[in-house]
Amino acid sequence: MRHSFLFLLLLGVFASFSQDKKAAITLSFENEELSVILDSLSAKTGYFFSYNSDLLPSGNRFTLSKKDVFIDQFLSELLVGTGLKYSFFKEQIIINYESTPTVVRRRKLFNITGNVLDENGAPLSGVNVFLDGTTIGSSSDEEGNYFIDKIPPGNYNLVFSYIGYDNGVYNLTENNGGARIQDHNMILAVDQLAEVEIVANRVSSDVKDWTIYFSLFRNDLFGTSENSKQCTITNPEVIDFTFDRITNKLTAYASAPLNIVNKAMAYEITYYLESFERQGNDLRYRGQMKFQNSLEQTDRPKHMVKSERKRSYLGSWNHFKKSLLSNGLRKDGFRLYETRSIDKVNYKKLEELSEGDIIVFKGDHWELEFDNYLLVVYTKEKESINFLLDSQSASVIYGDYIDENQVLNRTPSKQISLIGLLHGPAKIDLNGQVVDRFALSTYGYWSWERLANLVPINYDPKFDNFR
Repeated sequence: MRHSFLFLLLLGVFASFSQDKKAAITLSFENEELSVILDSLSAKTGYFFSYNSDLLPSGNRFTLSKKDVFIDQFLSELLVGTGLKYSFFKEQIIINYESTPTVVRRRKLFNITGNVLDENGAPLSGVNVFLDGTTIGSSSDEEGNYFIDKIPPGNYNLVFSYIGYDNGVYNLTENNGGARIQDHNMILAVDQLAEVEIVANRVSSDVKDWTIYFSLFRNDLFGTSENSKQCTITNPEVIDFTFDRITNKLTAYASAPLNIVNKAMAYEITYYLESFERQGNDLRYRGQMKFQNSLEQTDRPKHMVKSERKRSYLGSWNHFKKSLLSNGLRKDGFRLYETRSIDKVNYKKLEELSEGDIIVFKGDHWELEFDNYLLVVYTKEKESINFLLDSQSASVIYGDYIDENQVLNRTPSKQISLIGLLHGPAKIDLNGQVVDRFALSTYGYWSWERLANLVPINYDPKFDNFR
């Protein structure tokens, strides 16, 4: 397991006794590295020091001599000017950034303003400008100007969308508040469906085939949860498909944004499909989406809609990330383990981890890192029966529950999801979003819960007021 910023114990042999922090000590160091000093303090006092080695000032040496002082007094003087602080936790002394709570609490909102032009350099009005995966957005006025305010700090994709033009997407990272300017020139779109005709021998224009492909596409996009039955694509005519019978690959194209209504959670979603491919059990799709509260799209009372949104959020990937960054996993019902395999999981035989074992705060972002796979158990809600009936999702982690008739014999239990890193540590911004969306993969319950159970990035169950 990699180093962590909360519970990494220094290598060495330490005394097993506990030291009273009011016991006087005498220590003298001359031109020593901070790590050596902490080692000596640990041996003398019996305290374990927990910290990430990356926190310690590189190349700096310290000279300090004190007689009959308390350990907290000694540490206060030792860490002056380093930007570090200490705190006691049972028999541990945790060394951390002095500015960590300040950085997280500050969360200054910021604004985005800019101008949108067409291919001839003329102002373009009515351009949809929004933050991908949120309810936050605006549109350009007659002079091509737009303004989006009150944006929480973090990493976002800013999307420009207008019929007949290619989407413009810019990555924005903002941690310190203040306004940002983002101008954009729209580019005329090339007819995507014209490219499909190049492989016309592999395209079926049969209405029956299109209906079959659309059913597969819909299930892949929405999932098979109870909420998926309440989701509708109101403009399916913009979707077309190719199917390669040699490679068994289904590809979907959209000539316009998909208009989606989720009646279960009273959201209208505008989905800009970038790519969609299914080859056997391998599914890959991506796109940008804008959420809009729309209570008039459902016959459910407001309190039921709010309850369903909260239920979908609790235990989800977004909920896990927020709990992880606030050190609240156990309180919120999550349990954390490391496993070598994603199938035949049995977390009862594994050692439970904590936040500090997998995540490091870097001042303006976090880094998530672990070996093998991270197994996450959500204890406050059982699995859906529909999940257990979905062989593609459930059999990945419950292969040993499938009988000779390929039937999954298992009653609902705690929700289990897994995370795998694809290429090293995953960077997570202050807003709780993974900066590189291809940095990791999820399996199990999170993989099964898709668009039908998705709430916006900026959703907060405490402030869900439908505005």
